[in-house]
Amino acid sequence: MKVRERWFDSDFSDMGWHDARLYAVALPDEDFKLTLDIDYIFKWEKLYDSVTGFWVSPCDLIFGNVSSFKVSIDFGDTNLLFISDIQRKNKRLTPNGKYSEWDYQIQCDNGLISFSATGFEQRVRKQPVLSKTQDLARNR
Repeated sequence: MKVRERWFDSDFSDMGWHDARLYAVALPDEDFKLTLDIDYIFKWEKLYDSVTGFWVSPCDLIFGNVSSFKVSIDFGDTNLLFISDIQRKNKRLTPNGKYSEWDYQIQCDNGLISFSATGFEQRVRKQPVLSKTQDLARNR
């Protein structure tokens, strides 16, 4: 399977992050970017009603012009974190009137990450491989 190397805010409705493993978060700083290191599932392989594998790639999910950043995560007894869903709402113009801005919520199995941003870019670091699990269980 071969996929595009870059995905953008305009692709949001075609994408889904359910069960994407989150390995690392680079917090916003002077560049106002939030970067997530994830394993993105491009396709679920099925045979009849059974899932037989997943086409997975390591990706960087980068949000731009981030503000109002909040995190509430409780790992409990695990050190793993998976995304359940990413939602966006409340589209509006930025104060300078030049860009559209959204409120994003990244719902994880152990908590929530929320912020405002002008959009995202997802960069595929390697083409998908067929995996028996939903993540590549890799070290960063």
